[in-house]
Amino acid sequence: MEQEKIATEPFLLIQKPQEMIKLFEGMIDKKINEISSFQPMNKPVVPAEGSPFLNSKDVGKIFNVSRQTINDWRKSGLLQSFKIKSRRYFFNEQVEQLKNKWMSTGQVK
Repeated sequence: MEQEKIATEPFLLIQKPQEMIKLFEGMIDKKINEISSFQPMNKPVVPAEGSPFLNSKDVGKIFNVSRQTINDWRKSGLLQSFKIKSRRYFFNEQVEQLKNKWMSTGQVK
């Protein structure tokens, strides 16, 4: 019981301010090195350059439409997609076919 009482009582540090600053700087540097060397185990999956897959943002840029429109097309079956974790991908070949149809008719149906 007495140990708990001692641990909660205020204490006095007998160190110069410059020594405390160096101590804190050392602790901060150590923590920064730990964080910068940390490699997350679950990196987001990103298709490689020249990949046969496109993300929603890429498809939106191709057609100059919003992400909601892309989602509507996906839900209606106009575009097929697949999901990896929280990211959705579309087949580049299918997007190109839809783009050609879009260019020839002026609309997507």
